[in-house]
Amino acid sequence: MGELAEKTISSNQLFTGKLLKLRIDAVELPNGVQATREVVEHPGAVAVVALTEKDELVLVRQFRQAVGQVLLELPAGVPHQGESIIAAAKRELAEETGYQAKSVSQIWSAYSSPGYSNEIIHYCLAKELAPVAANADEDELVEVDHVPLKQCLAWLKEGKINDGKTIIGIYLALLHCHARTI
Repeated sequence: MGELAEKTISSNQLFTGKLLKLRIDAVELPNGVQATREVVEHPGAVAVVALTEKDELVLVRQFRQAVGQVLLELPAGVPHQGESIIAAAKRELAEETGYQAKSVSQIWSAYSSPGYSNEIIHYCLAKELAPVAANADEDELVEVDHVPLKQCLAWLKEGKINDGKTIIGIYLALLHCHARTI
């Protein structure tokens, strides 16, 4: 695959925000063609596949300004500086849903959209859930919902769940659930 690597000629940072950075890279392809690449830099995220003993996913509903609608999603967020993936998953689960998990393990990682962003999402499976006080961020309003995996699959088919990380999380839950027939 080395013969496909692009050589960076120059890089220009255009924007630095609270969470994201935007840069324009001039690159040279292996065939000598020069091109530009718009790159959104993201610190990475965790997404929590919180599975109840009844094979339900704990999901959150929240308004997403970028798409102008309320989406049903996995609890997720960005790790704090120096925070481990597992610690971030535990914190995000508690903050957004009011649950703590006795068992949390990292099960998968994937780039969300590598054509323009370096964001990687680390998926964590959370089991043995117990209620705690929710403590969502001040600028984050969420509603919590327990959705049976069978219902999640139906909503996928109907287009009612259309967040990519959540779709991946549903399939990961299926790989790790207790249900014998879904």
